[in-house]
Amino acid sequence: MNKLQLEEPKRQSPVGVAVIFFRNLRIAVNILVTAIFVQFGTAFSILGLSIYQIAIILGIIFLIISYLQYRRFFFFVKDDKFIIEKGLISRDKITIPFDRIQTVNIRQNIIQQLLSVVALKIDTAGSKGKEMEIAALEKSYARELQKFLIEKKELESEDADEATTEKKEKPFEISSEGKEPLVHLGLTELLKVGLTENHLRSGIFLFAVINGYIWQYEEYLLKPFEPFLKEQANNILAQGLILVPLALVLFVVISVVFSLIQTLLRYYDLRFYVNLKGVQLKSGLLRRNEYQIPVNKIQQIKWKSNPLRAWVKLRTLVIKQASSEETSDKQSVSVPGSSPRQLITVLQEFFPERSKKILTTLAPQNLLFIQLAVWLAIIPSFVLGASYFFNAPLYWLTPVYLLLAIFFIYRYYHSVKLVLMPEVLELKKGWFYPSATYVKFYKLQNVKLKQSIFQKRRKLMSITFYTAAGDVTMPHLKAEEAKAIYNYCLYKIESSTQSWM
Repeated sequence: MNKLQLEEPKRQSPVGVAVIFFRNLRIAVNILVTAIFVQFGTAFSILGLSIYQIAIILGIIFLIISYLQYRRFFFFVKDDKFIIEKGLISRDKITIPFDRIQTVNIRQNIIQQLLSVVALKIDTAGSKGKEMEIAALEKSYARELQKFLIEKKELESEDADEATTEKKEKPFEISSEGKEPLVHLGLTELLKVGLTENHLRSGIFLFAVINGYIWQYEEYLLKPFEPFLKEQANNILAQGLILVPLALVLFVVISVVFSLIQTLLRYYDLRFYVNLKGVQLKSGLLRRNEYQIPVNKIQQIKWKSNPLRAWVKLRTLVIKQASSEETSDKQSVSVPGSSPRQLITVLQEFFPERSKKILTTLAPQNLLFIQLAVWLAIIPSFVLGASYFFNAPLYWLTPVYLLLAIFFIYRYYHSVKLVLMPEVLELKKGWFYPSATYVKFYKLQNVKLKQSIFQKRRKLMSITFYTAAGDVTMPHLKAEEAKAIYNYCLYKIESSTQSWM
């Protein structure tokens, strides 16, 4: 506390002016391009000023605003609370009790890397994220502040629970200097991860983004090509059968390249550390992120894969912690290049109870297969078959699609398993995209039984397990089995003396 001198309000690093300016500039450029440049072109002028002169004036104005925002941003500690004050026209005062802090992470975008500063991100279970960020701190000071906040959070938690006899862990060790990471993705591993991504998803996402920009700026972007498109319209239609395969090949190539670029930007130099206190992840190229989850905050551990990734013997490990609905995706650590051995190491570290005897293994009843077959096989097949009456050459795909859909649904149906151990539940599902989720019973927040009218006739129920990091559902169990699991979960929750946080 004395070293950081947080009793008095502190400002960010002076180069924070530049960080704030570039953040504001990005917003200004989006507005300028959308509202002025696209609508009126480069010939637009106000009071005799060209669009370029207007841009320079706005840049100067935003620089002044950024400096004032820097001057009006303070952080300090008062009454055992961390306080952030900010705002230019209206003042905001954000008070964060130490025991409400979930994680304190370090991030660094390309501008911050060039200026040798980092951003400190403070998350609470109910925060939406951005208002809890200090955008520009010297790296050494940021690490000291990060360590201070986590230690204060742990001390506050200990004081709140001092009546219990459970032994408390020491604060999570932040520093990973001199330690060997469990997972380190070099260029070879990054290439494997990039080539085994879901390229269809990447291609559709890229197509949606490009199509959105074209739709938004259609008049400006397509106007230069209108004469060519009108002249070649008949040729394009006539050569449609040739262009479609070429377009599909181009789509696949672009999707793979986009997946590789995304992987490089997100997971460059990924280092994943594990010890008794929790996990820590460092990764990113243009935006360097450092995430950490103390062991007591871990709510779920999940692994997933796909055919390509399974072929090179890799899994994606996901560790989830308590989070609000708005930040659930940001509150998890994802390691896409984990080997089976590394996955087992993590499970043995945080779920040693998993190695104990299995109480029971349950599978869903055939209502799951029937539902999936109706929605994913039969109805789409009717739609394909109906194309015959509209002279659309798709009806011949009907038997092929139906057989493939039934095969994949059958394999998925037989992959769904609920495994119960004395202290841990495991939910497996997926054949083409296999996954498994692990949850300790004392981490459960709620257990819910659900029975539809179709289930009631067959004496079936679905059961959902809720944790602070989300929920998992096991569908269509026998009613007596679902009720027995429900009662067992409630017993484990109520009888446990361990804290879920």
